[in-house]
Amino acid sequence: MKFLCNPRYLLALFILCGIVLLSALLFFSPAQGPVVAYKLALVVVAAIAGMVFDFLAFPYALPSSYLDKDWREDPEATGEDGQPDFPIATGYHGPFCAALTRRAVIIAAFVIAVALGL
Repeated sequence: MKFLCNPRYLLALFILCGIVLLSALLFFSPAQGPVVAYKLALVVVAAIAGMVFDFLAFPYALPSSYLDKDWREDPEATGEDGQPDFPIATGYHGPFCAALTRRAVIIAAFVIAVALGL
């Protein structure tokens, strides 16, 4: 069970659960499959649109710009035990948290707006 603490394996578990649930839906009500796929696609497009909006509206306040080192140089880096993979620059914890919160709120607003329209 320790391997589930790794975000990559956890994402794979969530995808597997989604596939199992979609398979159950298709088994019990095959006519609803395309409807669910369409609605899921709209929500995914809304999330992508929210991310793009955040990137275009705040190009100099990306959450990754508050990290100590550029994460793109070594994306597979792992921190020491108990240390983050990519530490936040000293004194920038507040702006980093604000940038993460801003991005989450914008994406959530886009997704909720589209979901309410369904």
